[in-house]
Amino acid sequence: MMTGPYPPVGAPTWSPQRGWGPQGGPVRDAREADLAALSKVWTGALISVVGSALGVAVPLALSSSGHFTISIPASGSTLPFTATALYLVLGVALIGLALSMVSFWFYRDGFIALRGIDARFSSSPTWALLVIIGLVMVWLALVAVLVGLLQLLSCVGAGTTIPTSCVSLGVLLGGLALLFVGLVVLLIGYIGTLVAIWRLGDRYGNSLFKIGAVMLIIPFLSIVGQILILVGASSAQSQVRQRPAFAMAPSMASPPSAPPPPPPPLY
Repeated sequence: MMTGPYPPVGAPTWSPQRGWGPQGGPVRDAREADLAALSKVWTGALISVVGSALGVAVPLALSSSGHFTISIPASGSTLPFTATALYLVLGVALIGLALSMVSFWFYRDGFIALRGIDARFSSSPTWALLVIIGLVMVWLALVAVLVGLLQLLSCVGAGTTIPTSCVSLGVLLGGLALLFVGLVVLLIGYIGTLVAIWRLGDRYGNSLFKIGAVMLIIPFLSIVGQILILVGASSAQSQVRQRPAFAMAPSMASPPSAPPPPPPPLY
């Protein structure tokens, strides 16, 4: 029979290779999580750059080739655009929205990888998800508005007035309402995502993330901001790879000051 303040034989002891987080789960390898997160952020930024480049290059190419023209007639009796122009505009917009959704999905995955090791990113995946939801709503709204406009084109002849029967107010108003709600959801999620990107600059000590987040607010500088985030993520990956392979939580980074006493001899 043992007496005294000794742990029972075979009781598990603290190991410097196994830490425990606030919820009682094992502390993850911080370097591994950082590399996974930065890889996702880098991919998301790359897709954004490609999408922005296509959004500028495709309309310019179509316009210079004569396939994308919108003429304004002298008389106000006809619509100042054609069905072909509408299809081209919608096609470019949908491609851009699709690339944006994929981009923010990668951002979301990156924030998910970080929230397990940094509480500042606990809500960041939700903001990125709101952006995706808002983009889907905008996509549906554009389709509804296009349907309404195509109905106008289908019954409008050259040199004739537009009859009221051609206007489907339900479709157009519904599309516009959905567009408004989608833009609100998109704006809320976008602001939250920009805050998360700013916090990447704090975590990795890289100002490129912060400058890029600010430039994403300005439409004609957004592609520059995306490039800065892309470069910042690549630079941060190089810095993280130079860290030790295992980084524990600060509260568990060092072993106890004194090891537990050995068990008493058995008699």
